[in-house]
Order: sequence, then C-alpha cells, then structure tokens
Amino acid sequence: MPQAVDMGQGKVSHVLGRLALPLMVSLFFQNLYAYADTVFVSWLGESPLAAISLALPLTYLALSLAKGVAMGSVILMSFSRGSGDEDGAQQTASAVLPLMLLCMALFSPLMLAPLGQAFYLVLGADPGTAVHGTGFIFWLAASFFPMGYVMAVEALFTARGDTVTPMKAMLLGNILNIGLDPLFIFVLDWGVAGAAAATLVGQSISAVYIGYRLKAMFGLRLQWLPTSGNLLVWWQILKQGLFVTAAYLISPIALMLLNGILVRFGAVAVGAWNLMSRSEMMVMLPIMGLGNALATFTGFNLGRLDYERVRQGLVFFLKVSWAVIIPASLLFLFLPQQTIGLFRPTPELKLLGGIAMQASAVSILFMPLLSAVAGMSQGMKRPVYMMGQMFVYLVCLRVPLADWFADRWGQQGVYWSHPVASALTAVLALVLLRRLLRDCCKQVATGNLAPAKSELKGA
Repeated sequence: MPQAVDMGQGKVSHVLGRLALPLMVSLFFQNLYAYADTVFVSWLGESPLAAISLALPLTYLALSLAKGVAMGSVILMSFSRGSGDEDGAQQTASAVLPLMLLCMALFSPLMLAPLGQAFYLVLGADPGTAVHGTGFIFWLAASFFPMGYVMAVEALFTARGDTVTPMKAMLLGNILNIGLDPLFIFVLDWGVAGAAAATLVGQSISAVYIGYRLKAMFGLRLQWLPTSGNLLVWWQILKQGLFVTAAYLISPIALMLLNGILVRFGAVAVGAWNLMSRSEMMVMLPIMGLGNALATFTGFNLGRLDYERVRQGLVFFLKVSWAVIIPASLLFLFLPQQTIGLFRPTPELKLLGGIAMQASAVSILFMPLLSAVAGMSQGMKRPVYMMGQMFVYLVCLRVPLADWFADRWGQQGVYWSHPVASALTAVLALVLLRRLLRDCCKQVATGNLAPAKSELKGA
C-alpha cells in the first residue's frame, strides 16, 4: 500500500511538518464541534446551556477512549511498517474498528430516555434541565459511533503517512455541523437535541467520506465484526492505548478539582481561570498535533532501527514547539488584559484574567518538554512514561500546590501554582527524555525489537 509521506526518507523537518500540519488542523476542528454547539445553545437560555455543559464529560470520556484506541493502533501499525512487517500492520488494521465500536457501545444505554434523564438527576440537575438534556444525550450517544469509525480509519491513514485525508473529513463534518445547528435548533425547533443531531449528521458524513477515500486510495474496507484472531491484537492495542486514554482523562478531572478550589473565591475567579485555559488550549493545539506526528514518526523509524532519525525528530519537535510557544508567552505576559479583552469580560474578570494569563505565560514555556515525553513514549511503546508524568504533574503537583497556594495567597496563588507545577514537572520530563533516548539507542544497537512483532504475528 502506498503512503503519502515516506517517514523513513527525506529531511526530518519536511517529513514531520507534512505530517503535523493536517493533524493540527484536525485537532482544532475536533474541538470545534462542542464549541459551535455551545455557542448556538447558549442563545436558548441557561437551562439548555446547563444541559450540554453537564454532558461535556461524556464527550471527553468518549474522545479519550477513541483517542486511546486510535493512537494505540497508529503506533503498532507504524512500528510494524517501519520494520517491514506488513502482515502485522494488516492484523492491527483489521482489529481496530470492532474494538473502537465496542468502546463506543458502552455509551449506548444512555440513549434510553429513563437512563438519560437519570444521568442528569444524579449530577444534581433540576428536572427542567434533565428534560432538555434527555433528547440531547440520545443524539450525542448515537454520534459516538460514526465518530469512532472516523477515528479508526484516521488511524490507518496516519500510520501510512497521510494526515491530509482525515483533516478533510474532519473539516467536512464541522462545516455541516455549523450549518445544521441553527437549522435544527431554531428553524425546526428541536432545541438542545438539534445541536447533538447536527453533530451526528456531521460525523456521519465524515465517516462516509473517509470510508470512501480508504476504498478509493487503498482498495480497503475496514472489518466491522470481531473474530477470534482479533483478541490478542486488541490486547496489544489496549496495552498501548489505555495509558493514552488515562493521560487524556487526568487533565479534565484535575481541572474540575481546580475549579472546586477556585469556587471558594467566587464565580469571577473560576471564570478568569477558564478564560485563561481556553486561550492556553488554543496555543497548545499546534503542539499537540506536532506531538501526535512525533509519536507516529518515532514508531516508524524505531521499527527501521534508525536511532539518529528518531533523535532528529525530537530535536525538531522541541525547536518548533518553542518557536510557537515563545511569541504566545510574550503576548500573555506583556498584554494580558488586552488578550483577555477578546472575551469582553467585566472589569473585575478582566483584572483577574490578566493575572491568570501572566501565570500561563510562564507555565507554557515548559510545555514542550512535557509534550515531547508524550510523543516519544507513545512512539517507543512506553506509554507508562506519559501516564506517570501526567499523574505527577496534575495529581501530585498541580492540584495540591493550588490548594496550598490558595490558603496562603488566595485566588492569585492558585493561578501562580500553575507555572510552579509545570517547572517542577519539566525537571522530571528532562530525566524521562534522557532515559527514552538511551532506551531507544540500546534497542537499535541490540536490534531487540522482535518480541513486539512476534506477539502481533501470533494473533
């Protein structure tokens, strides 16, 4: 099968750049589904907005599971292809969709109205919000199936160096979602349910498009039903992917805990933090896309036993990441209130938001090191490194430090605990990167990669 980008040949900067740019765009549009729904639903009032806000953790959970399966599959397929094991790559490709659909099916009971309504009532929602949310959650759970299909096929394209086709599929789905949101919500008067229904249509069209492109380009269709031979491959995917899922889940859980600390100081303190987080996320999206490209690139070239190319990929990642981060850091540091002013805040929110932005300006300077560990550890099939780093960062440092700083310096202390936690974790990241490079060099020198391949061949 052909690949759009030859990850084993050519200048490293060109290869990673071609892989990363579409991934960056895809990540942006992946986050745009929920953002667009929120904008339109907010026009309906507080109760409808609360309904989709309370369901947001479900979206994060489904995305995290799908991302874990997808990235686990990408790494296994990239490694197999880099080492010339096309049979192993094909075995992974045939197992990924049944596993993905099985994970998405975990949410399908919420499509039953009594369970959907119970979900909201358990979270403490009032009956009116629960009524709004029941229709929304029905279509939301249904949309997870085409979303899972899109991410499964995206994994096949990404492992073969094509990140452009998945980007096009994501763009097509989002355009439809944005266009259908006002039609379904206001014109057809479906209310909150219309937002999720528009997402379902957008995801479904993305699935049709990317499935068609897979057939047209490679003559392939994914296997829908599981077979007994899939079980061992599923175990290999989950061994790699569950750490990715856990790492993605730690962040929203920790952020909820931070909101719990900030709520002591009132809604303005929480709002300032959340506006900063939105701005910081927009800066980090390109780094996340580049990190996914680094993981794929590392897995492929480790399979080829090319240590120097892996090392060059890491160096390029760090250079580009800081080239993106430093200008944003300067903007946050010297023009914090002007930056936060884009959200049209009240004077008090603008003041506190400016302080939070300045704290973020320092924190994001350390983020390339943390992201490098995530990309390298996934590519080397050492996801426990990424999981361990995220656990230390968010659970052992960020939340406890925020609580401690809050007792001494109030809400501003919570904001400034952010860069302190990032700086301390960056020290750990340097240690982990050194160890990852040493392990990579040792594996290449000894050629001790056969066990990973043989396990897949035994499936």
